[in-house]
Amino acid sequence: MLCLSTLVYAAMVPAAIYAFSVVYPYLPVFSYTHVKDLDITINDFTGEFVDKKSAKNAASDKRREQYTKTTATFYNLITDFYEYGWGQSFHFAPRYEGEDFHASIRRYEHYVASQLNIPTPWNALPTEEAKMPRILDVGCGIGGPMRTVAKFFKYRARVTGINITEEHIVRAKRYNAREGIKNCDFIQGDFNNIPVADETFDAVYDFEATLHSTDTLTTFKEIYRVLKPGGRVVTAQYTLLDAYDEKNEEHVDIIRRVDNTNGCYCAGRKTAITTKALQDAGFKVLSYEDVFSKEAGSDIKFSEVFEGMRGGRFTGTKFGLMCTYVFCYLGEALRILPTGTAEVQSMLMGAAESFKQAGRLKILTPGMLYVLEKPKA
Repeated sequence: MLCLSTLVYAAMVPAAIYAFSVVYPYLPVFSYTHVKDLDITINDFTGEFVDKKSAKNAASDKRREQYTKTTATFYNLITDFYEYGWGQSFHFAPRYEGEDFHASIRRYEHYVASQLNIPTPWNALPTEEAKMPRILDVGCGIGGPMRTVAKFFKYRARVTGINITEEHIVRAKRYNAREGIKNCDFIQGDFNNIPVADETFDAVYDFEATLHSTDTLTTFKEIYRVLKPGGRVVTAQYTLLDAYDEKNEEHVDIIRRVDNTNGCYCAGRKTAITTKALQDAGFKVLSYEDVFSKEAGSDIKFSEVFEGMRGGRFTGTKFGLMCTYVFCYLGEALRILPTGTAEVQSMLMGAAESFKQAGRLKILTPGMLYVLEKPKA
């Protein structure tokens, strides 16, 4: 009889071949030219900032104290994998039965744009910037949502993206140029200290970016400051749902691991606390809902992207994640990928598992979508 180890190795060979066929086109993405000594960087990151045992310890405190470094380092590590496995828009999206994953991303971005309360500015041509409303993209990433929003408004609104990670802005500019995107610009900086005058923007949106804020009240006040009176903010927040029990060790551990593997701060962020922080910042809450709930019309829970292939996302399935890990491991051994690539994938596999568990228990949503308004004086 064949021993178990022989069967395992036999299964790994076709898995590695399949993984290679899937990942090969993305080899240039996995160059990691923007990260010096990838293996040292990932080991330092997990050693310095990851909570190993509890939701609150020295690593958690250090991560909060150095949140800009934590966030920038996290995205330098994972952006190549996000582009390969997710696309250019680093956020979840509610999805209908039969709807393609990428189609749901675009539809969600269009919906958010439609809620910004900016009338289609027919009086402004794409060359007349002075007449255009200005929109702020908080935590713009590599510009996926920005490009969608710019096209949604037919290049008749100016979109400014702010991001802490230099490499994201480099890529966003490159992709914008490649697609011929007009009337977009960027600020590299901290969304808690946006270097623009008061009341600069007509509208603001945020696709899950402020989950990296260690002080949401400070962040929301800064967004309030740069928004014009009467302007709207549409923000997708990670919040803990009613099923979350802070006395349940399993729940606490799941959220600890979500925070560890995503460089975020979900612990303690119940929906009521987030709502109060937005109101304390000065906003009028026009509406909020969990866009992944059945009540909001979503057919598929957010964590489904890590559980099955509905929507065509093989890379997020357990087998797909393992195939990618095997490829990374072999790529390192063959020296076609930098040392440390497999360790980054291992961290992201942990992220997928924690999201699956949070989704199954219905203790977290990445899509508590708020529509807010800055009251007129």
